Amino acid sequence: MTSSKRLLFILGICVLSISFMSCSSSSEEQNSTLSSTVEIALQIDKLVAEDKYTEALEVLEEQPNSPEILTLKEMTHLNYGLFLEYRDANVNNMRDKMNKALREYVKVLRINPDNEKAISEIEQILGIYATFGNRSPAEDVVADLEEFGFTL
Repeated sequence: MTSSKRLLFILGICVLSISFMSCSSSSEEQNSTLSSTVEIALQIDKLVAEDKYTEALEVLEEQPNSPEILTLKEMTHLNYGLFLEYRDANVNNMRDKMNKALREYVKVLRINPDNEKAISEIEQILGIYATFGNRSPAEDVVADLEEFGFTL
């Protein structure tokens, strides 16, 4: 993730936190929650920048769901999918790579069914599969994609 994207990501979380906090009752609670959310966002940003997506997702799973945490989960799953699709050198088999990326994109859509980047990446991968004719994603991935209206 480029430094400008990281900065926008952190600023977005801060804006979400501030707007969320304006609905709370106590200013001490607001400051504490805002501080905690910003700390988590910074921790997640650092882990994502180091391509430590599973660690970032573990940290997020420990947090109670809030709009800010869900946004962090959505962005982390999206970035993990992009990493798996384009940059993961640990997986040599292209089918395994694409299945893993598609699973992450499905997780993004479970949080935000309107995430345009996840939809675009899924469509791109399915378009590539369509050119082969005799290949398709794993059955569990196909079932998940069909839930969101994708057809093979």
